[in-house]
Amino acid sequence: MIQLIQAEPIGFWNTGFPLGLMAVLAIVLPRVLVKRNTRSQSEVAVTIWASGGILFLVGAGVFAVIYHMRGYDVFEAFAEGPWATAAFFFGFSAYAAIVWAPILGLVWFGMAQGVEARKGEDMWRDE
Repeated sequence: MIQLIQAEPIGFWNTGFPLGLMAVLAIVLPRVLVKRNTRSQSEVAVTIWASGGILFLVGAGVFAVIYHMRGYDVFEAFAEGPWATAAFFFGFSAYAAIVWAPILGLVWFGMAQGVEARKGEDMWRDE
């Protein structure tokens, strides 16, 4: 099997870029997926969880692309051991979740406050 694990120093392209990209996506993705004036907490919650799943998948893809750009034959690794290779890249994606998951949680909190504010405005207008 192709050996993908190589000890490399932390740098912009193998650490900074993927973490920055995932952090930006954690902020933007839920705001794009949720209807702008929703009054449903469940809709916000489902969208946040779906965003987390999408971020996890995108993270694995980003790390696979980075490995491919650095000269590793990722396609051959997937051909020889698809489950092991996928687990390898999903592991990196899980490490990246240490950065984007708290950001996604803060976005969820902000969106939930917006829902409650809109509900409060609706109650005030109805009186």
